[in-house]
Amino acid sequence: MQDIEKYLREAVFYPCAGLDGTPVRFLGHRFQRYIYADYGVTRESFVRACEQNGFLGYRVSSIKELNVESVFQSSWKELADTYRSIFGQLHSEWTNPFILHAKFEQLADFPQEHGPSSFDLIYVCCEAITTFDSVFSKRGITPRCLVYIRPGTAFGGNFSAYSEVLDRAMRANPGGMPEFVLYDRSGGNAKRGDCLPLLDGYQPIQRWDYRTEHYGITNATLASRLAAIR
Repeated sequence: MQDIEKYLREAVFYPCAGLDGTPVRFLGHRFQRYIYADYGVTRESFVRACEQNGFLGYRVSSIKELNVESVFQSSWKELADTYRSIFGQLHSEWTNPFILHAKFEQLADFPQEHGPSSFDLIYVCCEAITTFDSVFSKRGITPRCLVYIRPGTAFGGNFSAYSEVLDRAMRANPGGMPEFVLYDRSGGNAKRGDCLPLLDGYQPIQRWDYRTEHYGITNATLASRLAAIR
């Protein structure tokens, strides 16, 4: 990739993403560059999802490997050593890391109103905080939008303090805070243990109710940053 920093500044960052297409579904008209991060997804399952299921109205036109040094500015071993304390809290091992860059193009029989003509998605098989700190914070760059949907704390395989650690990492980023956050009802509910504290500095601007395969009816809210938040 020729200009990774430009990509990062325009990107929607989705930590603990799994293979969820929610951000592309609802934000496609606003954003065309995405970075997903999840240490629990295999290369094979990601490629299969792109080629067989994909995103409604789109086909994958290419999938290319990205070099870890070009994205993380370090090797996989150096990452594991530097963030040993975080990796040690995970409920399963981090093995066979990868970074894939997929390009998607809209199918001809879908109208222009369906979404953009194309979009890009970088998938990183790595822990979320490690990815954000290494890829964004160390460059002093913030993503345009953060996605906080079902981070999988406790029984989902993520460590229990994840929301607090993510909150601190976002606030400590010298690049500042994202302009937007897309979150689900758990992330915005102060009574839930996985509530994301920094949402107090954001104002909801749009909400979608939708049905999921495993969680029934849920919702996603897009919020914009208030002027007072750093």
